[in-house]
Amino acid sequence: MNPISLSEAVCRNLDASKNLEWLCTNGLGSYASGTVSGISTRKYHGYLVAALRPPIERYVLWSHVEDRVVIGEKGYPLSTNEFPGVIEPTGYRLIAGFQQTAGPVWDFRCGDVVIRKSLILPYHQQAAILRYELVDPPTKRQEIRLLALNMLSGRHFHTTTTAENRLNWGRSGNPADSEALAFKAVGCPFELFFTHNAASFHDGPSWWYNFVLSQETQRGYPDRDDLWTPGALEFLLKPGRPAFIIASTKPINRVEHSALVLKEQARWQKISESPIAGSPYTPLLETLFAAADQFVVRRATDKQQHQKKSVIAGYPWFEDWGRDTFISLPGLTLVTGRPDAAREILTTFADHIEGGLVPNRFPDDADKPDYNTVDASLWFIHAAYQYWRYTGDAAFLSDYLFTPMTRIIDAYQHGTTFGIHMDSDGLMMAGEPGCNLTWMDAKIGDYVVTPRYGKPVEISGLWYNAVCIMRLIAEMRTDKPRQRQMAQIAALIEKNFPAKFWFAAGGYYADVLGPGDQPDTRLRPNQLIAASLPFSPVPEAHLRAMVDSARTTLLTPMGLRTLAPGSPGYCGRYQGDQPSRDHAYHQGTAWPWLIGPFVSAFVRAYPDSAAEQRFAFIQPLQDHLNNYGLGSICEVADGDAPHQPRGCIAQAWSVAEMLRVLWENVLEKAPAWPHLSPISRQP
Repeated sequence: MNPISLSEAVCRNLDASKNLEWLCTNGLGSYASGTVSGISTRKYHGYLVAALRPPIERYVLWSHVEDRVVIGEKGYPLSTNEFPGVIEPTGYRLIAGFQQTAGPVWDFRCGDVVIRKSLILPYHQQAAILRYELVDPPTKRQEIRLLALNMLSGRHFHTTTTAENRLNWGRSGNPADSEALAFKAVGCPFELFFTHNAASFHDGPSWWYNFVLSQETQRGYPDRDDLWTPGALEFLLKPGRPAFIIASTKPINRVEHSALVLKEQARWQKISESPIAGSPYTPLLETLFAAADQFVVRRATDKQQHQKKSVIAGYPWFEDWGRDTFISLPGLTLVTGRPDAAREILTTFADHIEGGLVPNRFPDDADKPDYNTVDASLWFIHAAYQYWRYTGDAAFLSDYLFTPMTRIIDAYQHGTTFGIHMDSDGLMMAGEPGCNLTWMDAKIGDYVVTPRYGKPVEISGLWYNAVCIMRLIAEMRTDKPRQRQMAQIAALIEKNFPAKFWFAAGGYYADVLGPGDQPDTRLRPNQLIAASLPFSPVPEAHLRAMVDSARTTLLTPMGLRTLAPGSPGYCGRYQGDQPSRDHAYHQGTAWPWLIGPFVSAFVRAYPDSAAEQRFAFIQPLQDHLNNYGLGSICEVADGDAPHQPRGCIAQAWSVAEMLRVLWENVLEKAPAWPHLSPISRQP
């Protein structure tokens, strides 16, 4: 695989390198992230951000290392920090190149010596391994020393450290053991262990103050952070003998260092292997396969000792969300050849269904999931059908998932919480004042920015899709009563969906039917979700007009705008403090994940279109992989040009939907849908 690579010129341009972020993960929700420059610009940055209850409740433990190389009498700083009014030290000026592989890799040119610094997170371990190697040894014999100060935090990753909440760090474990250092702070739930091969440890505990977190400044949050160091590790760098530091929440023997690194590098190579060799799309597939792996995590299920899979919605700050999980599941697990992970994810959420609702999210600060969503349950059924499509495993749906899916269908038909129920016309009602149940869910205090009360267009589309899937499963189970019931509901929706939602004057579908079925005719992308599903209530006669309207008005290089420019409430910049950003979140901001429904709807409208034409819609997102969050796709972007990336640096459904449409709609590699294929319907 060809890694993401950056030139010396880019790395030494501070404006560029401090805005390029890297990420590596460990499959537990823990991660490491930072900038190419070395400056921590977010409170979420750190070399080891560990999940207390995997995959959530994360703590910044090991922030970074203040590292300096001394060759003869001359010192070369490798680290870079921003303090109020000053950048100090300026190690970014020595960066000769950067790569994003299994983790970040920097080459620093120190005189005539090149030193490679790399970080890696061993899979399913709460640990991080930092290494320094001589790539180009000195031309003359001289001593090369490396001084490394481990900078510790211990705070929850949504907070910062100041004088008011500074932790009392101290040495723990065996004080005489200089090769396995241990530290603990009151208020931090982790003990942190450091294993290393340094020549010596110079005890010198101290606090460093006022690190500036410039991204937090822009986002309107507290932007100063204090860090503690126990002292300096001193290494003698020699050719063929890497210096290393292992930070972990449980002791790791130093002899395991090389094996752990090699194992993770081999795992990264394996998960990023494309099943298609020699295609012009192979490098892109490999990058997306590697990115997809970062979101699939292990979750400890309630009251059970074993663990199941889930999906982190985005790094660095999201938890696992039901809606995001099931939109993402096909791209993250089925396209990448991980059906077992897909099955585990479906099982995880099926075990948590209440009142017909799939959890909206598993929050950091509560044991009970949130259930405030209307679409997660419908996406769950769609993801289950995708699982059947890719695996042929009809029995899993017919046997294990049939009961939870029936609970969803019955609850939605007859009514459940938040006003969710099927209306007499077969369309789906949802929402109460103060609730935001669709994916357009931003709130500012009690103010719902995009309320969409009534009958949202994509919810009725997803409901129709779910009803048709259940009709198919009922046929497979020879359940005639349910088969007839689902057929009757489907016929009702087929009649009323186009009649009530179609806005003929605009050539597209209304976004929501409000009180009295009054249509909100502002142009939004949600209609494309309804048009892109395997069972769609959108008739062929309307397809091209609605796709063309979205293509002309909503499509940007970074996905689709959430509202057409010029519409009441449109906001084209996603920036400022949280209320400002929440106001813009679904009022014009562009979302990369929406490229998935758009391309799938386009292919349905223009089935004879060439693969090159379809790929042209996602080409700009391929270019984006080298910007912002390196090797991944961001959460959102400005609706206005130049469509600056914003939000999370790596978003699950952004990656997943690009991967899905590349596989299904450009390469056309997906199996046929069960209702269109000879796959047996017998469990």
